[in-house]
Amino acid sequence: MKEIDFSSINQTINWWERHRLSFNMILGALGTFSLLLIFSPCFGLLDCIGILFWGFMANVLYSLGIVLEIINVYYLKSKFNFFQYRHLFIIFGTAAYGFVTFFYPFLYYMHPF
Repeated sequence: MKEIDFSSINQTINWWERHRLSFNMILGALGTFSLLLIFSPCFGLLDCIGILFWGFMANVLYSLGIVLEIINVYYLKSKFNFFQYRHLFIIFGTAAYGFVTFFYPFLYYMHPF
């Protein structure tokens, strides 16, 4: 039975956590900029709760990168080389969530459901 490489797991967690702050700052800036462009007069408590939930969900989805790599190392014995695609995952993930973060307030305030 092959030994589990815990140093690889620690490196994975450290790499993703080093980039979490920049991920959050990018999304926060895009969300703030989009809200400033709209300048909604009906911004209230539920909107603030929604923003906090949006940020929480962004971080849950961000953590999927960590989880996928740990599953690969622990259960799949590093069968896939996810670590080679980390930068690609973080760039596309941040761009996709940033796109939705920027345009969702326009949909929410311009076309209320």
